[in-house]
Amino acid sequence: MTNLEIRGQESRIGVFSFCLLSTFCILSVVACKKHEEEKKLISPADVVIRINDKEITYGGFHDIFKSQFLEGEGAAEIKEEELKDLKKALVNQIIEEELMLEEANRVALTVSEKEFSKEMEEIKKEYSGDSFESTIMNRYGSLDKWKEEIRKKLLIRKIVDEAITSKILVKEGEARKYYKENSADYNVKEQVRARMIVVKTEEEASKVRERLKKGEDFAKVAEEVSLGPEAKKGGDLGFFGRGEMPKEFEDVVFSLPSGKISDIVKTVYGYHIFRVEDKRKAKSQTFSEVKKEIIEKLRREKSDMEFQAWMKELKQKARIEVKEELL
Repeated sequence: MTNLEIRGQESRIGVFSFCLLSTFCILSVVACKKHEEEKKLISPADVVIRINDKEITYGGFHDIFKSQFLEGEGAAEIKEEELKDLKKALVNQIIEEELMLEEANRVALTVSEKEFSKEMEEIKKEYSGDSFESTIMNRYGSLDKWKEEIRKKLLIRKIVDEAITSKILVKEGEARKYYKENSADYNVKEQVRARMIVVKTEEEASKVRERLKKGEDFAKVAEEVSLGPEAKKGGDLGFFGRGEMPKEFEDVVFSLPSGKISDIVKTVYGYHIFRVEDKRKAKSQTFSEVKKEIIEKLRREKSDMEFQAWMKELKQKARIEVKEELL
């Protein structure tokens, strides 16, 4: 084959490749436009999720999405790329909730009025004044819709308890074995409980220290003059171990005897005075001290594993259809 023939063949290949690429690009653009047109044409009443006989419409899905993710503080900060993950998570949540409700109905579980009223009272305690009704109306649109959601959550809680939680058993031997294998996690470091007064200037700190030396109550003086947020609690910092507070604090309080008042300590936060209230020596917690904590931890882990297996089985038996491209 001559060089001219080779160049001619290469030219034909190049033209062919270009045509393929052009065709692919055109098809891609057409597909994208078609997808966008489909999304524009979709009606709020169109079904986008089917779980057995339950149908979730486009409008219904986005109402739920809006109430959960697009209202309240931080809603405006959700990035575009995060929306897909949030929608995917919500689809899974909707499917799992519906399957659990169907299972609850299958075994004839119900929520009594007493259980419902008790739950409502507990929820209302978290609100003050008129904020309860306004919050409910903003999120759910009506009290009836909110009550329906509460009944659903209670029913789901009951079926999970009946199918999973009530059947989980953690024996003492399991807990003891876990303790032996993870005993280092139950070593408690040396801790100190201290009170602190912090003021702006060294002159102020000197005056405060003189008052304390004359016998004034540290907690009352802290409430009166300290600039720290713990001032309202009499300057009480609670118990803390090494590494939990600024080093300047630790160097003072861990070397100070209980009941004693420190010298003035200067930091970037101001001028501090400390009083050590109590000290706890480093120790290893015994099994009896942490037995309940370990049993609860193992119960949660077992419950989670059983729930995942149970939910997988429910999904395998169900007829589920999701039109993700329209969400």
